[in-house]
Amino acid sequence: MPSEQHKECPIVEIPQLKGLPLIGNVLDIDLEIPSQSLAKIARRPEFKDAMALNMGGQRFLAVNTAALLNEICDESRFKKMVHLGLEKLRSVAGDGLFTAHNEEPNWGVAHRILMPVFGPMKIREMFPQMKDIASQMCLKWARHGEAYDIDVASDCTRLTLDTIALCTMDFRFNSFYDSNTMHPFVDSMLVALREADVQSNIPEFIDSLRFRSHDKYKKHIKSMRDTADGIIKRRRAHPVNAPDLLNSMLMGRDPQTGQGMTDESIINNMVTFLIAGHETTSGLLSFVFYYVLKHPETLQRAQQEVDDVTGTSPLTVEHLAKLPYINAVMRETLRLQPTAPAFGVTAAKDEVIGGKYRVRAGEVIFGNLIVVQSDESVYGADAGSFNPERMLEENFKRLPPGAWKPFGNGMRGCIGRPFAWQEALLVVAVVLQNFSLEAADPAYKLKIKETLTMKPDGFKMRAKLRHCTDATDLAVALQSGSGAVPASKISSSVASSFSNTAAAIANAKPIALYYGSNTGTCEVLARHLARDAAAKGFAADPISPLDSATQKLPTDRPVVILTASYDGQPADNAVQFVKWLEALAAAPAGDTQEPLKGVSYAVFACGHRDWPLTLYRIPKLVDELLAKTGAHRLAELGTADSAVSDLVSDLDGWSQGLLWPALGHTSSGSESDDENSLIRSLLQVRVSRPRRLEMHDNLVEATVASSYALTRPEALVRKHHLEMTLPTGTRYEAGDHLIVLPTNPKANVKRALARFHLSWDSVISTAGDHKLPKQDAITVSELLSSYTELAQPATPKDIRVLKAATTDDQTREALRFLSAEGFEREVRDTRTSVLDLLERFPDVVLPFGTFLALLPALRMRTYSISSAPTPSSSSSSLSLTFSVLDQPARSSRPQSSSSTITSTSSPRFLGVASNYLSDLVAGDVLYVGVKKARDAFRLPKNITEAPVVMVAAGTGYAPFRGFVQELMIAAGDNSKRQTNGNRKPAATTLFFGCRGPEDDIYREELDEAERAGVVRVIRAYSRSVVSGVAAGHVQDALQQHKDELVELWRTGAKFYVCGSTRMASDVKDVVRDVASLAVGRNGADADATWFSQFELERYVAEIFA
Repeated sequence: MPSEQHKECPIVEIPQLKGLPLIGNVLDIDLEIPSQSLAKIARRPEFKDAMALNMGGQRFLAVNTAALLNEICDESRFKKMVHLGLEKLRSVAGDGLFTAHNEEPNWGVAHRILMPVFGPMKIREMFPQMKDIASQMCLKWARHGEAYDIDVASDCTRLTLDTIALCTMDFRFNSFYDSNTMHPFVDSMLVALREADVQSNIPEFIDSLRFRSHDKYKKHIKSMRDTADGIIKRRRAHPVNAPDLLNSMLMGRDPQTGQGMTDESIINNMVTFLIAGHETTSGLLSFVFYYVLKHPETLQRAQQEVDDVTGTSPLTVEHLAKLPYINAVMRETLRLQPTAPAFGVTAAKDEVIGGKYRVRAGEVIFGNLIVVQSDESVYGADAGSFNPERMLEENFKRLPPGAWKPFGNGMRGCIGRPFAWQEALLVVAVVLQNFSLEAADPAYKLKIKETLTMKPDGFKMRAKLRHCTDATDLAVALQSGSGAVPASKISSSVASSFSNTAAAIANAKPIALYYGSNTGTCEVLARHLARDAAAKGFAADPISPLDSATQKLPTDRPVVILTASYDGQPADNAVQFVKWLEALAAAPAGDTQEPLKGVSYAVFACGHRDWPLTLYRIPKLVDELLAKTGAHRLAELGTADSAVSDLVSDLDGWSQGLLWPALGHTSSGSESDDENSLIRSLLQVRVSRPRRLEMHDNLVEATVASSYALTRPEALVRKHHLEMTLPTGTRYEAGDHLIVLPTNPKANVKRALARFHLSWDSVISTAGDHKLPKQDAITVSELLSSYTELAQPATPKDIRVLKAATTDDQTREALRFLSAEGFEREVRDTRTSVLDLLERFPDVVLPFGTFLALLPALRMRTYSISSAPTPSSSSSSLSLTFSVLDQPARSSRPQSSSSTITSTSSPRFLGVASNYLSDLVAGDVLYVGVKKARDAFRLPKNITEAPVVMVAAGTGYAPFRGFVQELMIAAGDNSKRQTNGNRKPAATTLFFGCRGPEDDIYREELDEAERAGVVRVIRAYSRSVVSGVAAGHVQDALQQHKDELVELWRTGAKFYVCGSTRMASDVKDVVRDVASLAVGRNGADADATWFSQFELERYVAEIFA
């Protein structure tokens, strides 16, 4: 928003660079160096703040000051825009992390899966591989000798490409073993980047005529994607047990959705990382070597720093945190030469920036980093000069926000920043430690080569060994260093420690460890602390994400919280916990002032100083809020800065110096109760969660309380009610959803067993399929019941596999027909499964392993919760309302006369989850997870202000049953208070459609709610004629009450709809007519586009299949 000092400024357009008709400013931009030519224009006085350009009919904006850049980095107002340059690059990298649009689901899935790979602890583990490649470059230079002219940009490209491939994919390009040519991936990448850049800077009609360039572009894209595909195939053929980026992409699961990355998304992100993971870093290194050679005093000071830190010892990962001056050199280099020179955003709505400049929704705005990072109002009159001292820590911390943004911004900032920084710091340090450098041409003047990134062009230098006599000596010196201790070994040692001291832990004092982390770092630290806790006489229980402690922080044990900030926000698994603490702290004065009295806690903070404005923000906030709400602080806040220190060492120092002394260092004592020891040793039973839960996150164990049918026996479709109890602390709200992990109907499992002549307790093991349990033996009935989709419709590929498994000509022709022209009508539309086809064609001889490979993994199902939580209840219970799908399979219906296929059986189609749920009885256990509804699909917070209209058909009433219960609870509270000031809820109307009285679910409940004045129910029966009830569908009932609905709309009514796609579409048409009548619009004026302004705020729908 505009600042106070700009409130009176008139709103003006951003100054426009004058251009030519049609092509605009195309000729003003040098296509060889577009970023530099744009920066040159931006330095004109009239464009000192911002500028607008017209590139062949497309308008672009560029901001040129740190203040304006900071403003467009506000992610509540602006979001990343895949601008034309990146849009062209989508031909190369698709919806990879760098080129994905914000709304593309693959970006969120990939980002959440891959974030942990780039956490500080994981990056430390990569030090040995990084040093391996750096050593190869150093040895090449040593072997060529001190007279050899090093092509700096070329060798840095080889280095960074080999490093990203080895560290993240365990793949070696071996670029330093062929000095004459670059790897084909690099050649193709340079062509593709250059072509994407050219295409983005010329009008579409000109670009469309460049046929040969487009053909060449496609060829090089294929080359790059073939390289990525080859790496994937190599890993799949020769799997390794390593938690690297490639394994994360192949086997990782999104913690929010449970989805994995598709093969297309994996290739897109492989290409993304191979490009972005080396191209910008090689540019940074090349510019660093250029600047230190141009400034001998800088080179001398940096080299002295390396010597002071390492002495005669080989470089180790611990040394990197002790090189502040080289850090400053790298920061200053990126300030002057941001190798990714711009990033684009767009406004979600019309905005004003700088207090006066108009920005329209959807316009592309570039952060012009070359100019912004030389802003004289920030850096002074010498802003264009190289001065590393301005980037030393104290000075860097004082920079205003927006003054240094070479890694982009916020959620769409560079995910690989820690990787690139450690790699560059290592390379600069190891080069300066071992070589004296000089420019090959002292008269060289900087010339920059641009694609979508920037590098020095034609810059060469020479390297002379400092301490070693030759390359052989250097090889010995480089290879004698030690690397980081992998976090996996830390975790293993924790597990080993726990298993070896089980008896001691049984009597240890409990301590609760909670972590908030997107990258996995704080979880690793929590498990490291758990090992130390065991030695101090404590047993860590639980070791869990912070969100699991929401509303249930224990008071019977000390609590230690390890967490970090992400752009000033909580980690994904700490959001609810922080919201809860903030709500407690903000409670009105009349409420309990110390709700967390009895909780004893300590907080340990992780962070990185390159984000000075938000460093430790969330840990500090958690620490303050806990104290404010009555919890007892055991120890002062501990901190660890991954930029300059070893996180594990910092944690150890804090725990030894503050935490354990605060807890007394006491042990639980030795084993003294022989009888109890004997009892424990007689029989050890371990009950664990089902194996199938290993493939699904965030599920809890619920217990069935009751189960009953809602419809009469004569109802066409059976509808069911299931009541269950959730674990203490599991919370939900009316309108939320429940994710259910079902099992296949027993009838379908028996069909599969019979088809393959298997006993239910036959034991098998599987390998090579991510959806099935690995290695462990498992009964075939459990496998078919709990891991595979038996009823999933067959695909054309599945049918072709069946065709290949038979020699009968008639069967082969029938299956060919089904996989081709007959597929849509006779397989897809009838939901014919592979099992259905195997039963229909008994002469298909298909191995059981092939059958399993054709089946998708069993999916979780989502249902609307049909209840509201009871505020006074100590336990959390909820209900589901659903139709039970059990009907003749459409695949068994008579075929059309044109079909050559004859059905030999008449199976029934059984809905997987609905039959699973309806078969449960009181006491049964099921695994579920609460999924929050959209904020729009909840009752208004103040239900006295505006009417509510709910529209449902059949079990679409489920979420509204929760709403009605919520209103009944509120009405009961009002009557208990009996205060004249209480206002009654505004009018609430339910339009409910079903087939007839036999299908009229929850009739008695709704009658009671009507008598209480909570809701008015208007019914519609589609297959019965009953006096006083509308005949037809629920949308027909709406039409009959249109005049009344118009008046409700005028008083601010909000409409909620839940039902099938067709029903929801018809209802929306009626409500749109109601809205248009209410505001006096009609005809073409009241179209869907006009009505869209009311969606979510006045009209919200949930649609189910």
